[in-house]
Parts: sequence; C-alpha cells; structure tokens
Amino acid sequence: MKRVALLTAFVLVAMVAALAPPETPTQAQANCFPQTNFCITNPAFAEYFRVRGDVRILGYPISRSFTLEGFEVQFFQRVILQLQGGAVNRLNVLDPGIMPMTRANQSIFPGPDPALAAQAPQVGSPTYAQDVVQFVQRVSPNTFNGQPVGFFNLFNTTVPVDVAFPGQTPNPDLVTLLNLEIWGLPTSNPAADPGNGGFIYQRFQRGIMHYDAVCTCTQGILVGEYLKAVITNRSLPPDLAADMQGSKYLNQYSPGSPGWVARPAELPGTDMTNGFEPGTGSVTPPAPPPPAPGATATPTSTPGAAGPTVTIQVDDDVIDSGQSISVTVIARYSGPIDWIEFEGIDDDDEDGDNEDGDNDEANDNDGSASSDTELDRKRFDCDDRTECANVWTVRPTVGGDYILRARAEGVDDVRSEWVTTTLRVREGSATNTPTPTATNTPVPSGSPSP
Repeated sequence: MKRVALLTAFVLVAMVAALAPPETPTQAQANCFPQTNFCITNPAFAEYFRVRGDVRILGYPISRSFTLEGFEVQFFQRVILQLQGGAVNRLNVLDPGIMPMTRANQSIFPGPDPALAAQAPQVGSPTYAQDVVQFVQRVSPNTFNGQPVGFFNLFNTTVPVDVAFPGQTPNPDLVTLLNLEIWGLPTSNPAADPGNGGFIYQRFQRGIMHYDAVCTCTQGILVGEYLKAVITNRSLPPDLAADMQGSKYLNQYSPGSPGWVARPAELPGTDMTNGFEPGTGSVTPPAPPPPAPGATATPTSTPGAAGPTVTIQVDDDVIDSGQSISVTVIARYSGPIDWIEFEGIDDDDEDGDNEDGDNDEANDNDGSASSDTELDRKRFDCDDRTECANVWTVRPTVGGDYILRARAEGVDDVRSEWVTTTLRVREGSATNTPTPTATNTPVPSGSPSP
C-alpha cells in the first residue's frame, strides 16, 4: 500500500485535472492556472496547448517560460514545449540523452523493445497512415489481462478533432499523423507493474501510458514533472535519482547562481532564473547555439503564419551516416494548396542565398544548398486539396548538423513561412553501397477543393 500511496500522491494534481470542469483550463484567468500557480504567457505555447488536448493530454503548466540550451521552453506535467525556428516542438523527454526512465516512485515501466520497433510500419508504404492505425491497434489493445486499459482509444482520440479541424470533416489520415506527433509509435508491449498488478503501462516514443485499476482511467505518466524533479532536486524519487546519476540535468537548478544554473558548462545557452518559481515574468532571450545532443523535439506549426499551416516531423533527429529517416510534412489551408516541400540546409547557412529569385520577405532565406544531396529540396503536388500531406524517406550520408525546413503555397500564391527542426548526422558510419534515391509517400489528404 505504501508504494501505491507514493505514486498516487505524485499524480494527485493530474487526477484533479481530469476531474476539473472542461471550461477550467484554457481561457480562464488569461491562461493562468491556480492548480499549479503558473501561466502560459507565450501565445505559440498557448495555441499548441489549446489544439493538442490542453490539460487532458499535456497536463498543467509547471514552470514559467525560460531558456534551456538556447531555446525558449515551458514545462507541463506530461510534456515540455520548445520554441525552435518559429515552431513549437515537443522535447522527447524519454530519449537516452535526456531522461530514459524505467523506474520512478517505486513504479517500474517497460523499457524499449527493439523487436517491436522492427515491426513498425515502413514509411515507404502508400498506406502509411492506415498502417500506423492498424499497428497501434494490434500492439496497444483496449483490453489487457482482463483490464479495460484503453491504450488504443487514448492514442486514437488524443487530438480533439473539433478543435484541430474547426468546422471541417477531418481526414482520418491527418488525424492519425497528429496523434502520432503526440505519442510516436509504441516501443513496448503493455506490461503490468511487477509490484502492483493494478498499474499497467505501455511505452511510446514520446510518453508512457498508464492504466490505473483504482479509477479505471488511462492517462500519460507525468514525465514533465519527473524531469522537473531531476533538474530542481525537489520531490525527486530516490530510484529515479539513482538512474539519473551522471546526467547533465541532475540538480542543475541553483537559485542565486548566474542564470540559476549550477553547472553552466553542461547546459550552454541556459537561463533558468525564476523558471520554476510560481508566477509570470519575462523570458530571457534565447542564445543562438543549437541544442546539445539528445535535446530532441518534434516540431509543429506556428500560429498566425501567413499562408497554409505547416507541420514537419522526423522519426529521429540524431542518426548515423547512411541511416534512413522519414520526414513527414502536413499542410492545411482555408483554400486549395498548390504544393508542399521540404529541404535540409547546413546549420551554419540558415540565412540562405535566395538562388531561386524569390523576393517575399517571409522567405528571404530561400534556396540554400545542403552538403548532402539527399537533403536537396523535394516538392509534392497537392492537386488543389485543402489538406495535404506527404512522407519522404531519405538517407543522408554526409555527417554534420542540418536544419530541416518545410513550407507550402496555396494556389492563391500565398506562401507559408518555413517551419524547421534540426538533424544531426554522425560521422563514420556510412557504407560503400550506393545511396538509394529519396522516396516519397503521399498521404490521402481530403477532397479536392471546388
């Protein structure tokens, strides 16, 4: 009973969130939340919070906005949002370089299963989005060991379609890709906690689902709360602390030190001043360096950008030379879309040279060439759809740091700004075999506009 009480105490705020009236979270008190005494002050973070399931999926904010490794971030109970290149990203908290936790508060979570990962759908399939749903439905059941765990239902209904697609009939394939943005693919089979059969977990690329037989409810583990505990050394479970020995994030929050950082050499470009103190305040302007290895994120679109709304996703942002990755670009617009495109540019050449002659100010960094031809610009014809998506498979072989960026243009010639994410290609792993030509997989994206 003791360990059940410990975990229950840790997730108490999340339970309150689940029981709170639906109108409580978002607009009330200008995005301030008395449950945690923090506010969402960045409009881009507030919009992402609104359209991606608010408290039900992300939990309450548990920090102010501050600067971590060169980027503005805000911690929520189940996720950490990062502003990168004008786009809102989700930090992949469970990555090996951040917090690869398998135990906390005497709970034991399943670790990644490479055999299961090998069964995941291949992005080269013309039915990729449908294959993802079938894979998750097979691997993430709604019933496990006689318990109504609801793992598939949670995955499949994460993004509220009435908010993400207001006034529209949502395309199921795009809904799947948005849900995939939140969770990623399952990386373990369901598993009961060895110390408590009433707790059943399943690990995904970006979170851990948790079924609790006491409340017969399923929600995400509070990975944001746990990383906050690691950084601040406040309410840090001893078993998680033991796992994080040697981590650059452990016990870094140091009020009174410059930037409130205990060991700044390990977290360059970081200013956590008042970051975890309740209230609001200005965000320290982010420093220019790119994030350190392991600070992975999944980007999404920026509210208010002109032209179509664009999202870019990658399945891994640190790879070996010659390893294939998938790049997914999704665009939606009030009118028909002409095309979507993506490219990779060298991280030190983001300004570009405008070689294709475009003059629009929002895209004056157009036309940069990459050191790797695999990341040359690739365009997909949207056939005047109002929703358009495509998955490209590429295999970079030239080591280095890259910025992957995507945009779209409507048939009205209004072009979106670039949305970006980062890619690191490690040196020294390329083979002598020829590099396959990049492939692309269209995703059915709604009916053509009249």
